Amino acid sequence: MKIIVKATTIAIAFLMVGGLLFITTTNGSAQSPTSGQIGIGNLTAKVIAYHGETITGQVNATGYTFGVYIGPGVTDVLIYHAHVFGADDHGILAVDTTGVSVMYSNVSYDVLHPVPSILDHKAIGFYGVSNSYIIGNTITHNAGDGGIAVYSSSSLVPTGLPIPNVNASGNDNFIADNYVADDSQGCGIVVAAWGPGMTVANNWIFQNKVMGDFLTPHGPTGFSVGTIVVAADFPFSSAVDNVVLDNTVIGGLEDGIIVNAVAPGAADIGNEIAGNYVQQGAFQRLNNPPFDNASDLDLAPAPNAIAIIADMIPQNNVPSPPIAQGNTVVDNTIADESIGIWVANAQGGAYIGNTFENVTTNFQSFYGVG
Repeated sequence: MKIIVKATTIAIAFLMVGGLLFITTTNGSAQSPTSGQIGIGNLTAKVIAYHGETITGQVNATGYTFGVYIGPGVTDVLIYHAHVFGADDHGILAVDTTGVSVMYSNVSYDVLHPVPSILDHKAIGFYGVSNSYIIGNTITHNAGDGGIAVYSSSSLVPTGLPIPNVNASGNDNFIADNYVADDSQGCGIVVAAWGPGMTVANNWIFQNKVMGDFLTPHGPTGFSVGTIVVAADFPFSSAVDNVVLDNTVIGGLEDGIIVNAVAPGAADIGNEIAGNYVQQGAFQRLNNPPFDNASDLDLAPAPNAIAIIADMIPQNNVPSPPIAQGNTVVDNTIADESIGIWVANAQGGAYIGNTFENVTTNFQSFYGVG
């Protein structure tokens, strides 16, 4: 069974990459690059992308809020063999659009002066972006909240940008073959439904290498968390049928790979974690009040590699508890860990074919009040 699952997912992944290479190489530039103010207030971008643009070479964003900004409805943008650095906040930011490709680029030394009104600061941030690609990039030494984020569009979108469509989900994106390390204070790769009723679905996280500070030096302004996260973070949001396949995650300060639902009515359904190598993950200690409490008992009692969690949050007397259902953990290799796989308040799913090397407890579960 595990061989069939893995072979099928790998075949689909390569078909997707093949289609991407055909599509993106047809893009071309027809206008001069534009820099300047976006939205209201003092937000600026070194490159304000237009439809169909190809962006390559150095993007020195020193003195700008963002390196590259791709606004609502600006489609078919290709960032290829670029070096984006020096931005005060996000190196690359895309909002409410489709057909964006960030490929074989270096996004480093960004988020140097995070903007207080922006709630999350990643090297690459996709908000309400679907049918897009982040492939083959080096994402290192960024000083904000980690490396790559694919979120639904919501209040998390930086304040002051042109008003986003708060109903835009983040679906059908492909995040592959990236190296993510030494990015301070946040997780390496995050795919999360961020906003009430929002969805992230059918996203692929494939063959990335993500490093945290258990085994690597600190990031530029603090610990590098590492970790891959798939999450439903707001009431009645959902993370559905996302695939985390063949990644290497080493030394995460939180669990190596996390699938969690942490708000009333939130749901993680049908997500697949397969064929990954996870070494020396730590505690999952996210604290995102009022929905997630870092002292909850449904968080693992010891460092662990892979976690599937529905946080029961009893302190709020929640009438609609979060759901984690039908998620699978198949054919992974887990090394140097206290707990290999931790499952809390989850239903169904499959936990088969995993290999444990120097792991104290291979599988541990918790059910009940968090």
